[in-house]
Amino acid sequence: MKRWNISKIFFLGVSGQRRDVQLEPGVVNIITGASGTGKSTLIKAIDYCLGSSKCELPVHVRRRSVAVGVKWTDGDVEIVVGRIIPPVGQTTSTHMFTASGCDLPLPARIEEFEGATTLGAAKAFLERAFGIGDLPAEPDASGNTRGRATIRHVTPYMFVTKEVIYSESVLLHGLETANKARDIVETMPYFLRATDEASAIDERRLGQLQRALEKEEARERARAAADSALKQRATSLLAEAHRIGLVSDPPADRPESELLAQLRSVSGTELEANAYPSEGELGELHARRREILSALAAARRRSQATRTAIREASGFESAVIRQREKLMLAEHLQLAKVAETCPVCDAPSERGRETARALQATLSKVRAESAAVERVKPKLVEHDRALEQEIATLGAELRRVDDNIRTWLRQSEETNRLADLGQLRAHLLGRISFFLEASIDEVRQPGRDLNVLRDEVTELEARVNRGAKEIKLRRAERKISQFASEAFWELPTVAPCVGSDLEFSARQPEVTVIEAGSGAVLRMPDVGSDQNYLAVHIALSFALQRYFEVAESPVPGLLVLDQISRPYFPTSGEDDEKEIEGREEDEDVQAMRKHIDFIFAETARRTGLQVLLIEHAYFADDSRYRAATRERWTRASGRALIPLNWPMRNDE
Repeated sequence: MKRWNISKIFFLGVSGQRRDVQLEPGVVNIITGASGTGKSTLIKAIDYCLGSSKCELPVHVRRRSVAVGVKWTDGDVEIVVGRIIPPVGQTTSTHMFTASGCDLPLPARIEEFEGATTLGAAKAFLERAFGIGDLPAEPDASGNTRGRATIRHVTPYMFVTKEVIYSESVLLHGLETANKARDIVETMPYFLRATDEASAIDERRLGQLQRALEKEEARERARAAADSALKQRATSLLAEAHRIGLVSDPPADRPESELLAQLRSVSGTELEANAYPSEGELGELHARRREILSALAAARRRSQATRTAIREASGFESAVIRQREKLMLAEHLQLAKVAETCPVCDAPSERGRETARALQATLSKVRAESAAVERVKPKLVEHDRALEQEIATLGAELRRVDDNIRTWLRQSEETNRLADLGQLRAHLLGRISFFLEASIDEVRQPGRDLNVLRDEVTELEARVNRGAKEIKLRRAERKISQFASEAFWELPTVAPCVGSDLEFSARQPEVTVIEAGSGAVLRMPDVGSDQNYLAVHIALSFALQRYFEVAESPVPGLLVLDQISRPYFPTSGEDDEKEIEGREEDEDVQAMRKHIDFIFAETARRTGLQVLLIEHAYFADDSRYRAATRERWTRASGRALIPLNWPMRNDE
C-alpha cells in the first residue's frame, strides 16, 4: 500500500493571485521563519481541507485569501482538494472542490476549481481515496457518523501541534477536546488494524444497546416501584378514610384499579355543615339557675325556721302537758266546793277560797295554752310540708336547668369535635383529589419490550469478537511501545528518562515511562522536564507512523511537527528566525541537533513517510537542513505565507 503525501499547499487571492508552498514527498520538508509569518497556518490549512467543522485560519490570511487547497499524491495518483475561505465573521464554509488524476493543474481562481461539492461529499471522497472505511456512513440523529472511522480521525496521528509538542497532559492532537477525544479513542483500534470498520460499528452499537438496556431495565424497575408505591399510597389514603368514617370497610389487598375506583368514590363525598348552639341560650340558663338557687336558699331558710318553731312548739306543748297534769290533781280536790271555814278548826277563813280560785285560774290558763299549741302546731307542720314541696320543686327545676346547661356544653363540644373532624375529612378529600389528579390522570407510557433489546444485544455479542480484538490491540500496543522505545533511546533526555523504555496504551490512551535500572513506572507528569516531554511525543509520533506503515493503515504518511525547538529556544522577546551557524554551542543547541539527526534518519528509514517540520530555528551549517528547507520567511526578506501586498477582500 502506498502512503499519501502532500506535494503542494496553495492559497488563492482576490484578484487571481496564487501562493504555492511546494513540498517533497517521502522526505523531510522544513519551513522556517519569524513569528507571525504564517508557519503554523499551514497546519490549519491542511486541517481545513480535511473537512474541519470550523475555519481557524488567521484573520490576515482570511482577509487576503478566498480559497485554500492541498494537492495529495501517492506517487501514481494525485488529489486536489480545495475549500472556500469564509470572510471574517463567518465561522466556516461548506463549499469544497475535489479532483483526482495525474498531473492535475492547480487553479488560479475559484472558477477554475474542478469538482465542486459539499463538505460531506468531499470528506467521503477523501475517505475513499485514503482507504478509510469499508461501510457507508450512517449518520445518527445529530448528523454525526458515530461508530465509524472518518477522515477527521486521522489528524491526531498527523499533527504534533504546539498544544501537544511538549505537553505533559495531552498525548495526541484533539485529545484535549472532550467531544473529539471519545471518537479518537473509539476509532484508534481501527487505525491500529485491531478491528475492521464493520466490527467497530458493531462494537459501538453493542455498547449503545447495552447502555440502553441498562437504562430501560432501570426505568422498568422504577415503573414497578412507582406502581407499588401508588398502590401503597392508595391503600394508606383509604385506611385514613376508614378511620375518620368516610368509608365503612377497611382497605383490603385488592387490585390497584379497584383501590383507585374506591378513592374516586370517596373523593365525591359531600360534607355537611355543623350548627353551633346559641350563646344567648347558655346565658339565660345560667340566669335562671341563679334565680332558682336564690329561691331555693330562701325556701330552705324558711323551712329551717318553721322546723325550729315546730320543735319549740313541741317542747312548749310538753311543758304545758306536764303542768296540766300536775294541775289536774286540783280537780280531785273539788276546788269549787271549798268551804269558807278552816277544815281544822272550823273557823271562818277566805284563804282556802282564794287558793282554790288561783289554782283554777292557773289551770284554765294552762288549758288555754295547750289548746293554742294544738291549734298552731298543725299549721306549722303543714307550712313545713309546703316548704318541703317548694324546695323539692325548686330542686327539680335546678336539676333540669343544670341538665340543660350540661346538654348545651356537650352539644357545643360535640359540634367543635365534628368541626375538627369535618376539617380532617375535608383535608383528606383534598389529598385524595390531588393524588388522583397526579397519579391517575397522567398518561402512562407502556414499557419498551426488553426482550427485543436483549435479543439484539445477544446477536451483536455473538458477532463482536472482543477477545480477538483485545489480542490484536495488545499486539499493536507492544509493537508501538517497542518502536517508541527504540526512538526514545536516540533522542536527548534527562533523568529519569535516560535509557528508559516507553509503554503505549491505546485504551486511555497514554504513555508510561519504564525507568532504566529501577524499573519504576512513571506517568507523564512524573518525568518532570520539557525536554523529556518533547522526546516522548517525538518518539510516539514516529512510532505510530512506523506502525501504520507496517500494518498498512489508511493514515496518510504525513507528520507535521510544529517547532520542536520550543523547549530549547523559548520566546523571549526575539520573534525573528534563530539562525545557528556552528559556533560554540550550549547543551540546548546540541540537544536540538540530536532531534534533527533523528528526524532525518528515521524519515529515511521509513517508506512513504513525509515530515513537515515547522521551525523557528535555522541550522545554516547543516547541509541536510538547508536542502530540506522549502521556505524561509525572515524579517529581512519580508516574505511570509501570504504576501502583504495582496489586496484585501471587500465582503466582510
